Amino acid sequence: MKRLMILALALLLVLCGCASQPEPTAAPTEPAVTVPATATETVGLYDAGSELEASTGGALRAYPLDRTDCFGFVCMGEDLVLFSGGETTTLTKLSGKDLYVSATTTINCCIYPDDAAIQASEKGMTYYDERQNQLIFLDAQLKEVKKVSLPESIYGAPALSADREKLYYCTGEALRCLDLEDGLDRLLKEMYYEDLNLTGLHCGDTVVACLAEDSVGNYTQLYISTETGQLLYETPEDVSVWTNESFYLATDWDGIYLELLIGDSEQGPTLLTPQVYGSWPYPVLEIGGAVLVNEDAEADNLQLDYYDLQRGRRTAALTLEGLEPIYSIRATDDQKIWYLRYEPQYECEVLYCWSLQESPVVDERVYLSTRYTAENPDLDGIAACQETAAALSEKYGVEVLLWTDATANQPWDYTLVPEYQVPVIREELKELEEFLALYPAGFLETAAANTGSDRIRICLVRSILGNDSAYGTLSEAAGLQYWDDYANTYLCLAAEWGGLMQNACHEVFHIIDSRVITECKAYDDWNALNPKGFDYDYDYTSYSWREDYQWIEGDNRAFIDFYSMSFPKEDRARIMEYAMMPGNADCFESEIMQKKLRQLCLGIREAFGLNKSTEVFIWEQYLNEPLNQK
Repeated sequence: MKRLMILALALLLVLCGCASQPEPTAAPTEPAVTVPATATETVGLYDAGSELEASTGGALRAYPLDRTDCFGFVCMGEDLVLFSGGETTTLTKLSGKDLYVSATTTINCCIYPDDAAIQASEKGMTYYDERQNQLIFLDAQLKEVKKVSLPESIYGAPALSADREKLYYCTGEALRCLDLEDGLDRLLKEMYYEDLNLTGLHCGDTVVACLAEDSVGNYTQLYISTETGQLLYETPEDVSVWTNESFYLATDWDGIYLELLIGDSEQGPTLLTPQVYGSWPYPVLEIGGAVLVNEDAEADNLQLDYYDLQRGRRTAALTLEGLEPIYSIRATDDQKIWYLRYEPQYECEVLYCWSLQESPVVDERVYLSTRYTAENPDLDGIAACQETAAALSEKYGVEVLLWTDATANQPWDYTLVPEYQVPVIREELKELEEFLALYPAGFLETAAANTGSDRIRICLVRSILGNDSAYGTLSEAAGLQYWDDYANTYLCLAAEWGGLMQNACHEVFHIIDSRVITECKAYDDWNALNPKGFDYDYDYTSYSWREDYQWIEGDNRAFIDFYSMSFPKEDRARIMEYAMMPGNADCFESEIMQKKLRQLCLGIREAFGLNKSTEVFIWEQYLNEPLNQK
């Protein structure tokens, strides 16, 4: 149903009419507090000596703002209006090529650049003052020239048309439209929900979007005709839509895969497949494109790619040092992208101007494809992933299963849902290889010795859902280890949870644990390591009600978390999971945790014939006294 709704959304968007009207003239009233530009303020903010400009060949110009409370901006014709502050909002107009301060005003409420009542042009700006329940009109110098008191029945923030003539607002039980020219207030649609909030106008102001909450807390986005009040379509809460006349960009989460859907009257809906998986879109539809931002934590930088959405081509790119987030992105007609970001080098927020023409990329690929679904998956892409999985299986002595192969043997108490999105599978395979490389050669084969296939079968799935009829199961699980009727051992990992490596470290230890218990007596006295009087729950749900905080923190720490208190095997698996991940030294500082980790490591060495090894295995990295002494 979700697929049908977003397709309907795409088709209806291209059919909606798109009309523009002249802006109204307002009579001046009492002005806001405004500081006009002075001669000294014509000195712009532009940093002519910026290292970034030099390193990008002039593609990036920097404008340090000398403040750290900025949170966005809008374009006002050729000028920019900066938003800053906290409980109050300061608007600062920046003009000219070098961005000098030409006007500023502070208003006694908090507003945001993306508020549906914000409209800005070279003639001025409007905003909604929630405290006074008024629509405020500012002129080009940010002086208050008009204020319109709104009906007392208004609920939430309103949405203003681009021509600033019609205001759409919700009451407790209806969507209404107020004509600001003649004062006519008409009912558009009766709607009965627990909560209603307008989120914006689309398709040349012919469609109004409303977020509605029902009586049980479910959210739905409603798209309603501004002419007839007809409900055109509805989508789940996690679908986002941006439009410019008949062109649109929509995002929709399919599992953990972010689909980027684009289209217009001659194209769409089409899937945009960015060069880098997981890139987040910042639409700049006014110039027909989008900036896709990808965070590369390993390289400690942000990758910015500009896509011409009409052609599906990547035409410009930029790499920014550091992982500081981008607050806001806007475009101007001269193919320049403006964005706001905190810059450690300047120790303040900085406005940047990125010239797309100065940072072109040679990329002949067209990043458009068919939209795949569970009923119509990318079988060729899945086949290529299966080849990669087979190579990993051969290299590491395991058996990696994908798609329907991964769900062919279901455990009795959980249902496995196959993953069909090829970009997700590719990323999972990359992380799986990093996980498999953590273990010594032949280790995982030894762990699975004497099982049905003598191989650990690793299943990559979309989700693991608990069966209602099975007592004690979780509603969903990140990972699962189980056995089939033929003594084959399975390690199942759910993509929707992320963190494959850590989840895999936990689940594979259950297989390791079985071998240790079978081959030696290292864990026979495990319970003696716990605090006096402690008893495991021997249940997978009871830990949720525990309040034994003294045992999961400080010098008395005896467990990683409350989940560790469910079963002894989960206690050990949690220890192994955290012992293999970086940055967890503080989890093993207490005397009890050192004893538990040491006992776990000794058991592995004995059961796997590693007692004489001088290697420090990754799960031994937090031991105070190493075990690798001859």
